Amino acid sequence: MRTRLLVNAASAAVGVKRAPLVALVAGLALLSACGLRLPGDTDSPTELAEATTEFRVVPATRAFISVPQALLVMERDLGAAVEQRITLPNQTTLAGENMIIMRAQQAGYARGTRFVLSEQLSQFGGAPAPFAGVSDGALTATSDSFGDITYTTTRPGGDVTCVLAFRRTQTASRALPRGSRALDIMLRNCVSGSVEQALSPIGASAFGLGLPS
Repeated sequence: MRTRLLVNAASAAVGVKRAPLVALVAGLALLSACGLRLPGDTDSPTELAEATTEFRVVPATRAFISVPQALLVMERDLGAAVEQRITLPNQTTLAGENMIIMRAQQAGYARGTRFVLSEQLSQFGGAPAPFAGVSDGALTATSDSFGDITYTTTRPGGDVTCVLAFRRTQTASRALPRGSRALDIMLRNCVSGSVEQALSPIGASAFGLGLPS
């Protein structure tokens, strides 16, 4: 009888230890069934780094492009790319941050030259408000001496103009990280003014003449 009690107690103990593991496996299976992406379950070379690498504040002089009105510049190294986020003033009553997000892409990881909206939004973490439902059909383009700017606009009211804009360049006003072959840029900017004013933070004046090293 004593032996049987010991065996039953040992079995119960093993069951208790295995319960968290069973629950974890069941939880992962449930996430997979719901179509949620787990870390590493992607072809993106930077997804794991995005989940584990924090931004750090850097001096404005470290920004890849010249943005005199920048309030804050943050940076993180994702291995295949170095990402910067520049916070811009928002003098409208519209909620949300005006920002420039940039990725200095390493050779071999830079996306193709053809603009694909879904790819751009994917690498920048999705479309910010008020552009959550943006589609290819809403896009237009303009150009300057540094290439094309692809963008869409919305006017939420009054004289406020919001733009969501993208561009790729191989130039910057400051040296890009060694090995960089392209600088991808996304701008969200809401201003009391024109489309041209809203696009100006990533216009020609933001760039110098240096090629990536």
